[in-house]
Amino acid sequence: MTAKACLIYPRDLNLNFFPLGLGYVGSFLKEKGHAVTFLDITKHEVGLLSRLKSNPPDIAGLSVTTPQLSLARTVIRNIRALFPKTKIVAGGIHPSYFKERFIRENNVDFVVYGEGEITMDELCRSIPGGDFSRIKGLIYKEGDRIIVNPPRELVSDLDTLPPPLREAVNYETYLRPPGLIRGLWTKRSANLATSRGCPGRCTYCGVNYLWGTKYRRRSTDNVLKEIDVLVDRYHVDGLYFMDDTFLMNEQWIREFCEKLKKRRYRLTWSCYGRIDTVTPGMLGAIREAGCVQVEYGIESCSDRVLAAIDKKVNVLRIKDVVRMTKKAGLRVLGSFVMGLPEEDENDLEKSIGTASALNLDFVTCYFATPYPGSQLFERAVAENRIVETDLSRWYIRNAGIWRVNLDPDTLARYRSRFLKKYRLRNVLFFVKKPVFIIRVLFLLAANVGALSRAIFDSLKIRSLDDLGYFFYSRMTARLRGRNKL
Repeated sequence: MTAKACLIYPRDLNLNFFPLGLGYVGSFLKEKGHAVTFLDITKHEVGLLSRLKSNPPDIAGLSVTTPQLSLARTVIRNIRALFPKTKIVAGGIHPSYFKERFIRENNVDFVVYGEGEITMDELCRSIPGGDFSRIKGLIYKEGDRIIVNPPRELVSDLDTLPPPLREAVNYETYLRPPGLIRGLWTKRSANLATSRGCPGRCTYCGVNYLWGTKYRRRSTDNVLKEIDVLVDRYHVDGLYFMDDTFLMNEQWIREFCEKLKKRRYRLTWSCYGRIDTVTPGMLGAIREAGCVQVEYGIESCSDRVLAAIDKKVNVLRIKDVVRMTKKAGLRVLGSFVMGLPEEDENDLEKSIGTASALNLDFVTCYFATPYPGSQLFERAVAENRIVETDLSRWYIRNAGIWRVNLDPDTLARYRSRFLKKYRLRNVLFFVKKPVFIIRVLFLLAANVGALSRAIFDSLKIRSLDDLGYFFYSRMTARLRGRNKL
């Protein structure tokens, strides 16, 4: 049996990324013969659900992270009111972590925990008969009981999965300039991923809870086939690789880059790297193949803090890798966090001073947040550190989620100081690009409403440093979610 499935991404304030995880589930279901619709909606677009009235889905699937929790609950209530016969399933890291508790607290019929493609297919086929006992990776209600089935094995060969279901939405809305690479005006930039999992065990990250501890990667030919479609069908000029660790396995990197160069696409792209896995050979290869920027999760420039969060690197290695990356002709974006349990003001002073001298091109800085699935969350619960009990309010730009050594005002002050260290450098970077500035001014003028809301968002968290992020999020939000219903 096949089913009518509506997949829903309840979008929190986020950049203009196509939701790859849900896209993979959608393409797998379509390949197996199910009818699939797709909604990527903000809190102002919940009314789009009414478009389904003429053809209600058998099952509605939501992808949920912790920041999406509030909107997900709103969507669930609306589905219950509009389509009482539709079964509701939730997946993603937040439901995967809380399992039975998520079902009890959120009025859903099922939770898919772990990787969702195969489990969702089997669930769709089982809904008419109602026997879910043999579906691995599924949690479901049976009367007053909640049944937790055994976990599903991870997909060992990622090449067996079809590419994300981009054609189910108006994908043009994800390709708006200036694109996903900071400081560059790519007109049509697409996001994609070549792997799942991460070799790291950083205490603040929950990626291994969802994807497992084994690093799995698609073949180079499989990735390039997806890029061919992005170029031929969507005419992209930029790529943003969202792998948690793209720079792994120098042989794979070199093979991929050689094949990409032979296509002569002239694409501009960016990727994530780990300080402990990158090599000069990788950096030279990606630079020759069109990469312009590498993003590193540096997190701190205090050796004591780096050891506490299990980064497996020290400040000396960070300095070497930044120099190595710049020498290869690549820009560097460094990502930092503040407000870790072990951190004190001496650590922050040391981190700001060292980071300011690293010659990074761009920086981001967030407050350490103990998201479910991470070791930090387990510690926050065990040590009774949680202050904000409404998990839907947890956000990496908000301090005060949990008790650490430093109070929220002190952390906000240090974050502002740190970002100011790079503000002049960033301004000078853009001054050298007058065409870019002119384009940005036209963009602001054409999106005054988004700009005013972004100013309000920034003032609400008392940080104008985040104005650009909020503007881009607001500008693209009104363009998304217009799928082919």
